[in-house]
Amino acid sequence: MREIYFDSNATTRPRDEVVRAVHMVLSESWGNPSSLHGAGARARVLVESSRLDVARLLNCRETEVVFTSGATESVNTAMRAAVAADRSGTRRVIYSAIEHECVIETAAALRREGVEPVSIPVDGEGRLDLEVLNSELAKGASLCSIMWSNNETGTILPVGKVASLCQHYGVPFHIDATQAPGKVPLDVTTIGCEFLSISAHKFHGPKGVGALFVRRDARFRRLLHGAPHESGRRAGTENVPGVVGMGVAARIASTDIESRNAALVRIGARLEESLLTIEGCVVNGRGDGRMPGTVNVSFPRIEGSSVVLTAAREGLCLSAGSACSAAQFGGSHVLEAMGFRYERLLGAVRYSLCAENTSEEVDFAVDITRRAVAKLRSLNPGG
Repeated sequence: MREIYFDSNATTRPRDEVVRAVHMVLSESWGNPSSLHGAGARARVLVESSRLDVARLLNCRETEVVFTSGATESVNTAMRAAVAADRSGTRRVIYSAIEHECVIETAAALRREGVEPVSIPVDGEGRLDLEVLNSELAKGASLCSIMWSNNETGTILPVGKVASLCQHYGVPFHIDATQAPGKVPLDVTTIGCEFLSISAHKFHGPKGVGALFVRRDARFRRLLHGAPHESGRRAGTENVPGVVGMGVAARIASTDIESRNAALVRIGARLEESLLTIEGCVVNGRGDGRMPGTVNVSFPRIEGSSVVLTAAREGLCLSAGSACSAAQFGGSHVLEAMGFRYERLLGAVRYSLCAENTSEEVDFAVDITRRAVAKLRSLNPGG
């Protein structure tokens, strides 16, 4: 059975070059990069070369790149480091209502430690309320954490404007850029943030490895303690195969961004237009400023998870909008924050593409979705 993969916001297929690089390290360059002998030295060269590749992706210095186990660790590190290093005594963290769970749950954990979490609302298109943000920043904070683009709807948040506000009020700024590499240019120098998190498996690298940008003058205290790896900022022997794979993926993601973006815009528009021909289908977060390739829709009177499972039987890989739920009765916390009713939350399905997907796959996916929706409606005609 043919498989169509439209779940790239969850993870991406590692590129062939990445797989070869990881295999090479596992079979030939498996030394500990902290060891002083030849095997260790060869591994260290590979780690530092990959650090340079990630630095070029972010337009920062190699010394500002800290390798981690992924974006979740990077986010936890940035948030806790900023709170621990805050000398102002404000002990507040500010974030948007549509952040990923790793931000929301870390804020909740910090609350139990006496830190005040402040959630900034969004409108029906997922756009950040900058007036509320400005008001909260004026009160001071240990950190403001805002995602570059939302993983469920693709909504792009105004990180440049947020950075300017944070600079004005002297609040450190962290960007969760997990969904951005390879789709839009990343330039931490131009934006002006203190921290930025990425995860390799979101841009065709291996799982279990990520990076945290820490600006050289940022207030910082490490999360993991032990030996002085990563220049004393993250204890633990580096995941050399993962780091090398991430370096290869970063090098590829740094090139031909415009052509990949154009391809995603084209096939994403085709997908959205075709899905809207299915009776009752509505797009969630249809306003301007979305990351190309992400389409989130709802089908009334049908559970999105049922659409996902039914489509999977025909080889189509999707995600239900409720996969990362923080709502009391199920459904996406992102769509809930956007003000949608329960029925729309329950019926949400996310399609997320990469530049490798084709127009033919889009048409095939829409046909499978149409049949799945028709079948589910026939099973519950009065629902």
